Amino acid sequence: MLTDPFDFPPLFSTTRRLLTRAFRPALLFVAMIAQGSLTVALIPAALTPAVVVTFPTNVLAQCPEEPPLQNYTGGGTVTCPCFVAGEQAGVVLEAPPSHYPLEILRVGIGWGSLFGGTGNMVEEAINIYEDGLPNPGTPIFELVGPQLLDGVINEFNLEPIPGEIVINSGPFTVTLEFFNENLNNFSLPSVVHDGNGCQPGKNVIFAIPGGWNDACALAVTGDWVFFVVYRPCVTATGIGDEPLIASTTPAALMPAQPNPFSDRTDFDFFLADAAQATVLVYNVKGRLVARLTDQSYAAGTHRVTWNGLAADGTRLPSGVYFVELRSGVNQSVRKVLLTK
Repeated sequence: MLTDPFDFPPLFSTTRRLLTRAFRPALLFVAMIAQGSLTVALIPAALTPAVVVTFPTNVLAQCPEEPPLQNYTGGGTVTCPCFVAGEQAGVVLEAPPSHYPLEILRVGIGWGSLFGGTGNMVEEAINIYEDGLPNPGTPIFELVGPQLLDGVINEFNLEPIPGEIVINSGPFTVTLEFFNENLNNFSLPSVVHDGNGCQPGKNVIFAIPGGWNDACALAVTGDWVFFVVYRPCVTATGIGDEPLIASTTPAALMPAQPNPFSDRTDFDFFLADAAQATVLVYNVKGRLVARLTDQSYAAGTHRVTWNGLAADGTRLPSGVYFVELRSGVNQSVRKVLLTK
């Protein structure tokens, strides 16, 4: 399914809130697959924890990292330019009962605009709450001033922060709080959802006025593209060494960067679990013209690059092409314009 601008009743307006909390340097990690090798982009970010919970070192040694936890299930992502400063969008997540208490290690947020290429945006904060709907309560942790890149699933590494972020029981909530207003401005980036149906109780919006709401009740038609990588903190042995992922979709393809392009363009895609992933390119007649990858990937965010060439190495003519991610039963399609 091709992605379209998100269209639902605008949220309520508010006065822009000044960002007054202190910043602390950190790193934004974006995993990429480029030219057959895995690279990690380290992008400066600004952050300050509001509350940090300390967990005993001898217990942490028994808490192996697990794959990401998520809710989203559909193919494709839909941009939602429908927020003003101070409002929040996020997800309610729940790990298996045996994994509590758990330590949150990284948070991923899908971020994009209709046309792409808007550059970095600094938003108010990433907030973590110990409860779900109807009211998540007070944040137990804030990552202040996160920088988000248009067209990718941004992953924020929280491990370098002193102390641990521990959730003792589920469900719990993770949100992005907005500093920049994007209401009805489709040229600006915002959070994205999968456009495949909204799961009640798993997607939240904090509106001004209005407070906490189930996003489905506000006509959101998909699950927000968020995930959490966590480590289950248990005393029993036998849990695998791979990280777990808490999220709202098993697979998603982000917009091309740049778009339009002439020489090369990149596509980031996300997998909630280790899986086979295939990325294909079709022309407007539906004919397969190139295969960008077809292999097994670990859970997380990856990148493929297309240079505008056909499978036989010839240069394709200018025009519109469709790039499709396939992973199991999940499909996600993006449109890209190739120019001379």
